[in-house]
Amino acid sequence: MRDVRESLANMRAGLYARKSAYQGKTRRKGYSVKEQLDNGQTNADELGATVVEQFVDDDRSASTYRAREREEFERMIEWVEGGKLDIVIAWSSTRLQRDILVYGRLREACRKNGVLWCYGGKIYDLTNKDDRFRTGLDALMGEREVDDLRDNVMRTLRANAINGLPHGQAAYGYVRIYDERTGAFLRTEKHLEHASAIVELTRAVGNGEDRTKIARHFNKRGVTPPTRHWTKGMVRKLAEWHPGLKENEDLHPDWLARIEAAADLRQEARDRLDAGEEAVDIARDFIDRDEPMIMARWISATVTMYATEDRYLGHRKHHGTVTNDEAWPAIVSKADHLRAVAVVQAGKQKRKYNQRPGRAIHWLSGVMICDICEIRVNSDKQHGHPRYSCAAPAPGDEKGYHASAQVSVVDPFVEGRLFKWLASPSFAKAYASGDDELLREVEEAKAEAELLQEQLKGFYKEAGAGKLSATGLAAVEAEMLPKIEDAEKRARALSAPAVVRDLVGLSEAEIAKAWKELDLSQRRLIAETLLEVRLKPQGPGRRDVPPEQFVAVVPKQLIRKKQPKQAALAKAA
Repeated sequence: MRDVRESLANMRAGLYARKSAYQGKTRRKGYSVKEQLDNGQTNADELGATVVEQFVDDDRSASTYRAREREEFERMIEWVEGGKLDIVIAWSSTRLQRDILVYGRLREACRKNGVLWCYGGKIYDLTNKDDRFRTGLDALMGEREVDDLRDNVMRTLRANAINGLPHGQAAYGYVRIYDERTGAFLRTEKHLEHASAIVELTRAVGNGEDRTKIARHFNKRGVTPPTRHWTKGMVRKLAEWHPGLKENEDLHPDWLARIEAAADLRQEARDRLDAGEEAVDIARDFIDRDEPMIMARWISATVTMYATEDRYLGHRKHHGTVTNDEAWPAIVSKADHLRAVAVVQAGKQKRKYNQRPGRAIHWLSGVMICDICEIRVNSDKQHGHPRYSCAAPAPGDEKGYHASAQVSVVDPFVEGRLFKWLASPSFAKAYASGDDELLREVEEAKAEAELLQEQLKGFYKEAGAGKLSATGLAAVEAEMLPKIEDAEKRARALSAPAVVRDLVGLSEAEIAKAWKELDLSQRRLIAETLLEVRLKPQGPGRRDVPPEQFVAVVPKQLIRKKQPKQAALAKAA
């Protein structure tokens, strides 16, 4: 040791320490790397080397499955390549790397620059073939350990998924019950407050209510949001917050009080952002420190996600496949879930017209169709008066912008036709069946669409393999695509908003009164679900044209029987 000490005297040493994820044990953060650094300092003292820098990657994986890169490891390599170090000291080989490619990169950098390694109390010279062989074996063993561990974890995950056992944190809306004596998992139960919020928002979305308003309403009531950790957006909002913000009006008083009381945290966020620190790094620090999430909020995207989450039907999924449909208690009914999903999917399909709930100004913009070009009409103003108008230009010398009409004329006319139909016995009869019947019809329509899509995919594969000509594929598409579209339309139509059921059995006057209480987004959803409204040209120079001459209102048929060919196709499959 004396000879080694003399040969390494005054060498520049870099200490490297690393700890993988803490898995919720944030109070232990820093302990492991400190112990490694203390041990490294002891090794340096014994070798007579001088520590010139420390490199610490805390809460960082070194395996091939790592989610984040190791910034300090990269900095250490820069020091090696820059000739600033003579020896790298670590606790063990696995602290440096668990990836054979990373090992090769570090080894080559150290070999070229004459930098030694020291781990486990032993020194390795990377210009020596025996030392390269020994460190290479250690690197392979470290990588193999991670692979074995991952295989065990994945096997456990698959088994848990099949048996309905939990993994990770409990989902919002649920709480896990464990044996007080042994700590063993017993069952999953509903979290009363959170489950109630899930039911409420799912029904609200299914009723076509504006999701931004739903989120705002929850925030104002102080309903606990499902946010699990700090985000960069929350950090920025914390730094920008002040008592005069208008959005404070939409927050529960207790939430505001917590933000006001966190003056030091607000100032810290401002100072660190002003100093150029990334918001995401500040958020990670707040997570590690377990800072209370005073900026957590409900937003429309959160409402949408949780309203359409099928885990609340009691389903457990693994890689997108339901492995247990009764893994835990269902929070929402299947009818409510399907209605919410139908509303959200319809909004996505209409997104190119910017007609998501709550975005439109007028009732029928994006809902009513131009009778000439089949394009949905928009709304604008003419001489200060709002109107519906076809905004589609025509190709070549053809005439575009086919039709327009005043909103003040069209809306009352369409409302009158709608109210008359809603009050009719035929409408009441259409909705006389219960939820079970409705769900069966919806599922049949969706299953038919999925079946046809799978069959079409098969034809695409045949065409790709050269077994089906382009002409043959075109013929198949011409036959099947309209059937798929029809089945999807029926599924959407059957998933009418539940608010429609509240109007069943009312008189026209009662419906008109209830109509005034609905949000615009709900009125639009009802019109889109139940009616086909078409706008026709009024003709040049004509005035005071009765609306029935240029506006066509046709109730959509809610339940259609399968066409014979479709039934035969489904049966054949």
